[in-house]
Amino acid sequence: MEIEFLNEQNAAQWDEFALKSDSAWFRHTTAWMKYSSCCRFDSNSRNLSFMVKQGGKIQAIVPLMAEYSYPERDFDCFAMYGDFIPLPAYDSGSDVSKSSVAEVIQEKILELAAGNGIRYGKFVLDPLIEYPYFRDYTPFNVFSPDTGAKVDFATTNLVDLRLETDIILKLMRKGHKAAIKQVLKEPGYRVDIFDRTNITRELLLEFKRIHILDAGRQTRTDASWDCMYEWITSGMGCLSLLWSPETSSYRAGALIMIYKNAAYYASFATEDSMMLNGHAGYLIQWETIKYLKSIGLHYYETGSNRYPLDGSTNQFKISEISKYQRGFRSLEVPKLTYRIDFAK
Repeated sequence: MEIEFLNEQNAAQWDEFALKSDSAWFRHTTAWMKYSSCCRFDSNSRNLSFMVKQGGKIQAIVPLMAEYSYPERDFDCFAMYGDFIPLPAYDSGSDVSKSSVAEVIQEKILELAAGNGIRYGKFVLDPLIEYPYFRDYTPFNVFSPDTGAKVDFATTNLVDLRLETDIILKLMRKGHKAAIKQVLKEPGYRVDIFDRTNITRELLLEFKRIHILDAGRQTRTDASWDCMYEWITSGMGCLSLLWSPETSSYRAGALIMIYKNAAYYASFATEDSMMLNGHAGYLIQWETIKYLKSIGLHYYETGSNRYPLDGSTNQFKISEISKYQRGFRSLEVPKLTYRIDFAK
């Protein structure tokens, strides 16, 4: 088998493969890797992604990026935007043994780790790949036991968009249902959703303005906002903005990633956390869920389950966000992650 690194010349071939593979989702695409490489101010990354080919045909794509975990260090980890890298995606219809392809992948990853001074790597089985959770599926582990890869079984939250709208609402946490019903009664407020058919750069810049106000500073580079605009214009995202009749302007919003039959809640921001008695996000989520269902998607991931570990303010904030995201779910599903220490 042959190794071919991702480059500008074969990027379209990579993305075409990802679109056809039932073990690939948006985070396998060059669009996500481009965003991951330019999002942070305090670091950059080195793209080491590669394809495995046999006879000129792609058997697998392997997203792989080297980042540094601390500013004073050189590139020392495999990660994407500080987060997990999706496990390789395979040719769904190939007759070539996946175990033989996996051996080639593991050998190359270990070689690249040694050659680039990588101490550890973080990998995940993306919960939004097309394998249904409701039939037998054993994730194909690219790392053999002798690599020392550690497996962690976390969970994440999905809204099952295949259900009827009233059932989706019924399955939500009691407080979430009450908040949605309350904000729907508020006159003049509305959620406008912008996709490839009606998005403009000015609308995304409006969300950027809100995002900066909410965070108190710009947390993402201008280039990363350009990437998000490209997602939407290419049909891989949408922007939900909340219109306030009090100011005759948009005052909150959410950006959603869309790929194949699923969507992911990527970010949220508001000018005023107490707008609509603190329930602006509930109205945005509800209208977004209805929109995603209307365009025929099956699943909407609202976020992973995370719990406070040390009682710190930051951990508590993360836990509260997770609790909010969990309240919308119809399903709790596995999120299988791997950490491998190459330095041992």
